[in-house]
Amino acid sequence: MTHESAACMAGRLRPARPQRRLQRAGRMMCGVLTAMVWQGMALAAGNCQLQISNRTIDYGQMTRAELLERQASPSTFSLGKQSMTLTATCRQPALITLFFRGAAADGASYRFGNGGSFTLQLSGAQLDGKAVNLGKVKVAGQQPEIMSAAMALLPNDGAVPVSDERPVKGSNFSMNVEIEALVSAAGSRVADQTLWRGNGSFELIEH
Repeated sequence: MTHESAACMAGRLRPARPQRRLQRAGRMMCGVLTAMVWQGMALAAGNCQLQISNRTIDYGQMTRAELLERQASPSTFSLGKQSMTLTATCRQPALITLFFRGAAADGASYRFGNGGSFTLQLSGAQLDGKAVNLGKVKVAGQQPEIMSAAMALLPNDGAVPVSDERPVKGSNFSMNVEIEALVSAAGSRVADQTLWRGNGSFELIEH
């Protein structure tokens, strides 16, 4: 079992100095949200190692007014989508299952800041240089019931490479991970500098 630590979301949303005429009407918000992912120490005796590209994801700066223009639902606003690549390399072919372990916001997303959330979408999976589908499992070694070229990596769900509707072994497994961070309307209202953070880790299980 190999763990890749990930402090997936971190950032600050703080009020800028308002103009005097607008002081009583509301404050202009300015925020920097940064997502950092770094590679943990792989087990020395492990057959597989997991590598992560783009260790830092930076959502830049924006005012609260700009955030309100990025409406994703009636009550949430999107900070945008960023991507990274996960690559598992094994000395001997193995059946690889990938999980993300983080505090769940709900059944489809992970906690981010005060009432916010982030989602993970997997796509472009390749095993030993060949395109494969992804199967959704609850535990490693399970026969997946749902298989597709792309899938959301939900809390408590894992992803396994499949071909001809069966999990397959390989030595090099890679995929793209798209991250979207969401902020709630209530959470976007801050009176002082606020740190937004989401924590979790990618976990690779080989068998």
